[in-house]
Amino acid sequence: MQLAFDSADRLVELVHARRGPVSLEDAARTLFALRHVPVGLARELLTDVVEGDTRLAWRGAAVGLADPPGARTPLEQATYVVVDLETTGLRPGSAGICEIGAVRIRELEPAGSFETLVNPRRPLPAPISALTGIEPSALRGAPPAELAVRRFLDFAGDAVLVAHNARFDLGFLDVEVERLTGRRLAAPVVDTVWLARRLLAGRQKRVGLSSLAYFFGTAAQPCHRALADAEATAEILLALVGLAQETGATTVGQLVDLSAPRARRLAGKDRLIAGAPSTPGVYLFRDRHEQVLYVGRARDLRARLRSYFRTERQRPAVEAALAALER
Repeated sequence: MQLAFDSADRLVELVHARRGPVSLEDAARTLFALRHVPVGLARELLTDVVEGDTRLAWRGAAVGLADPPGARTPLEQATYVVVDLETTGLRPGSAGICEIGAVRIRELEPAGSFETLVNPRRPLPAPISALTGIEPSALRGAPPAELAVRRFLDFAGDAVLVAHNARFDLGFLDVEVERLTGRRLAAPVVDTVWLARRLLAGRQKRVGLSSLAYFFGTAAQPCHRALADAEATAEILLALVGLAQETGATTVGQLVDLSAPRARRLAGKDRLIAGAPSTPGVYLFRDRHEQVLYVGRARDLRARLRSYFRTERQRPAVEAALAALER
């Protein structure tokens, strides 16, 4: 039993490190130190680990994280916390947080804010000070990261976390949260950069915070301060949620999927087409419940199916089907 627990922890860490589902072969090779392992054997070896841990789930021919708590919550009923950080540099661990700003959105309405300077316990570079307007002297009496982050976590609760370029902000938060709790953030995460890329394709190429604030005409203006940037991101989020609903998204889980980088959404799924023949035929995409998501016809099944995983963008209906594809 202890072996299963240790293996589950290692597999969760592997999925986090890959930032998406891991193929069954890779997972089995990593956990059991096997050089070559067929897919069928890999699934057998992994069954006790995956099905014995609520954090993990089968993702077609891969293993990924289970749907986060609240994934089925309707978009209009969810609570979101939009967070923005100012930092002393670009790399979590070597650089530190110097300001946290956050806005709570409940039932698509603003419902509170959070703001604190943070003592990064390292020098604030002059270019960062000039960019943000934060003076090093203001940080000396600020709470250290462990206290500031704990206060932020109390504010956020179990809300859906939202950030513009979430990999950056959540990367810094993960470092501090792991120091505090031994685990990374577990809340669902929506990245407004990728959400905008999906929903504004063909309408708006630039998805930087200032560009989107201008596009949507937000009242809050980004200015490289955490709370102001979080407020602008919150307005952008509300606009994007409306656009997501127009495409048929109704739940938090669907919004999270829409905001995931394409490579992460499709990770491991190309293995589902490994045996496709180069002949004419009809193909079906199915979800984990065996529901048919999409039906297509091709003169060359293999070429057509491979194109779905090599082309950057597909039609919205196809992208939605690929995101949910399991069979």
